[in-house]
Amino acid sequence: MKDKNYTLEQEQIARFAKAMGHPARMAILEFLAKQECCFFGDIHEELPIAKATVSQHLKELKDA
Repeated sequence: MKDKNYTLEQEQIARFAKAMGHPARMAILEFLAKQECCFFGDIHEELPIAKATVSQHLKELKDA
């Protein structure tokens, strides 16, 4: 099997697209865009998801 050689830009775009591919992450980004500052608990109170799930989504967004 032949290795596929992707450019760094292609890999970065794919990583970004994966991070944006979850509706909870989009909701988190929309919420954050409306805030001047934010604490972790603010996100958890706004969205109907568990704290651990918020944390995981934030990690994915940060990594992307």
